[in-house]
Amino acid sequence: MISNNLFHCFRSLTFSKDAIGLEWNDSDVTYFCTPVGAEVIGWVGVDGIHFCFIPSVSSDMVFAVSPMPCGEHNVEPIARDFQEFLSLVLFCKGASPLEQISWMSEWQFLELLKSEEESDWAERDAALNILRTELRIGAKPNAYHHVKSLQAEFDYETIPFSKEYYDTLGIER
Repeated sequence: MISNNLFHCFRSLTFSKDAIGLEWNDSDVTYFCTPVGAEVIGWVGVDGIHFCFIPSVSSDMVFAVSPMPCGEHNVEPIARDFQEFLSLVLFCKGASPLEQISWMSEWQFLELLKSEEESDWAERDAALNILRTELRIGAKPNAYHHVKSLQAEFDYETIPFSKEYYDTLGIER
């Protein structure tokens, strides 16, 4: 059970969360790479990519889970807490670019953000405005460097995976 108050305030707001890549799925769908004990907080809506808390690692940190990663890890830290996560979502105009930082160069990331900026999605813009006004979230600049720094400092060995994870990837435990 997620105990993060800001998360519950976010969930209680009635707006299209899938417009910013945080689709809600009431079922307990998990993938081979979803960490043991993970509490899912939103879905991008493609390729099984989802965001979660991993209480055994940190009660606050937000992680991206990607069943088909382009980078080195299926699970990457994205933000130190949910407020920071939402401020990064606000800066990127959605959650999807955050999941892609791990494998992108800064130039690729900036190009991705440019394409997001050029997209005129009224539903997305309304959702971002709700983050600003209702939750009083401000955009966190330098998202790329912030997330890359967090990922460089993180000890990936702390992420608890199931036997299925190791079996699927053929990794010895």
